[in-house]
Amino acid sequence: MSFSRRVIGIPVVISLLLVLGASCSSGDDSSGKSPDTTSPSVSVADTRAEARILSAVWGLNDANKCPTGETGLDNIPVTFNWFIELSTIAVTDFLITRDDGTTAIPTCALQFPPDEANEAQTVNLIGAFGDPAAARPVTVTVVGDLDGHPPLEQDWRAIAPGLSSPIVQIEAGPGISDAWLLTPSMLEGDANACTVGSTFVRVAWSNGMTAYPTGAEIGDAVVQSYLVVFTLPSGERIDVRPLAVADLADHSTDAMDDNMQDLCLPDVPTGAVLSEIDIDADLLQDPNGDPNPAQHFVVHSGN
Repeated sequence: MSFSRRVIGIPVVISLLLVLGASCSSGDDSSGKSPDTTSPSVSVADTRAEARILSAVWGLNDANKCPTGETGLDNIPVTFNWFIELSTIAVTDFLITRDDGTTAIPTCALQFPPDEANEAQTVNLIGAFGDPAAARPVTVTVVGDLDGHPPLEQDWRAIAPGLSSPIVQIEAGPGISDAWLLTPSMLEGDANACTVGSTFVRVAWSNGMTAYPTGAEIGDAVVQSYLVVFTLPSGERIDVRPLAVADLADHSTDAMDDNMQDLCLPDVPTGAVLSEIDIDADLLQDPNGDPNPAQHFVVHSGN
């Protein structure tokens, strides 16, 4: 069975810089290991009924620091399908397991660079987690008590220890971890919100990104490549192009900008359900300089 499709929206130029750290080469892997370095090009967002880890990626090696002054550290951004309550986050809540069986806890665990009230899905773990040429971090497990809630809810709930995720290796490019519709109330007072459009989609990536291969702020190519697919009750699929991309560089330096993008869309018909986010390959790079694979991100109907 096939359904008709129509296209809504014409993109305009706007730039966005999202980075979770300064650029750094990953180095050669002379260990003889064959790590998983793939970023999935097809993803399905989890339901919101229970908290889950959507992605955990090894972002930088020996190139991060903590607010308490420690330097030369790695980072692993961990993105959940729920918002995580900042006051419940402690370094002892997370355990990193390496491929040789050894473990580590973070030196610091931050909701930063994504630090706005509507960006609380990502916890940036920073510490001495491994090395590409030696023992690599392969799994992150929540071993402490966190509180959280789905993005469109308000009441914090306890998250039982035990959530776990494989860690995508440092050689992989950034991928989309989640996508959902922002409500007008979530954007009140947000200086980085869309200034055009009437439908707003949050896209949470697994890592920060700049334009590939230059490392500059993203521009026309990225904005014009995004395609947002909605499905009507009739089954008709509507392809919508962003008018702009918002949540722009929102910190004082490029290296502190976050992994969230807001797609500013025109009106969509009543009853339309967010279904898919697409973007072409080799348009974005993570802080390690690795390009994105093509993304065909399937959105769960509950988002």
